[in-house]
Amino acid sequence: MIGATLFWACEGTNTVANEQELQAYVMDIDNGLIKEKKVGDINISVAYRPTDLLVMQDLGKKKADTASINKLRRKYGNYAYFILSVSKNNKEALYQTGKGMGAFSENVQNLAFRMDQFVTMTTSERDTIPVADFIYPRLYGISSATQVMFVFSNKKIKTSEWINFNLRDFGLDMGRNNFRFSAEDIGRVPSIEFYEKRE
Repeated sequence: MIGATLFWACEGTNTVANEQELQAYVMDIDNGLIKEKKVGDINISVAYRPTDLLVMQDLGKKKADTASINKLRRKYGNYAYFILSVSKNNKEALYQTGKGMGAFSENVQNLAFRMDQFVTMTTSERDTIPVADFIYPRLYGISSATQVMFVFSNKKIKTSEWINFNLRDFGLDMGRNNFRFSAEDIGRVPSIEFYEKRE
């Protein structure tokens, strides 16, 4: 079997024209970058977020040049990013528990400040990778899912065959769930052709 490191070393050799094509690549379940589960009436998904989507977000509408692209790729490149989405009835699960304001407030506190206590990553080599950071954008019930972005050091991910995104229940009655990603699938993610095409 070819080592996972080789696939990471080849990252960026395949390209897509723009942000929309890269997002479509991620959302295509056949590419192995999004994992989904249904627990009762709750839908859970975990999706890998490629570095170039973060670069694009950071750039906004600014014109891309080689120096700025490379600087941003270095800024984000030492980490792996995953987005957890939890929905119920096609709405944010946070607002669908029916448990009252006390439980709601506790869940908000968990999402905003404690999610590193509920999520870890483990590798095929049995290493544990703690959460380096997480971001919970408060959307006040107007989104179709409660979402949190998690950040992990990718040093051990690059040398693993697979990784598990491990999620403990944080107040939404989901139990424990694991989502397995192949390092090979992550390593072959295409990059965006930033140059020449941005205004």
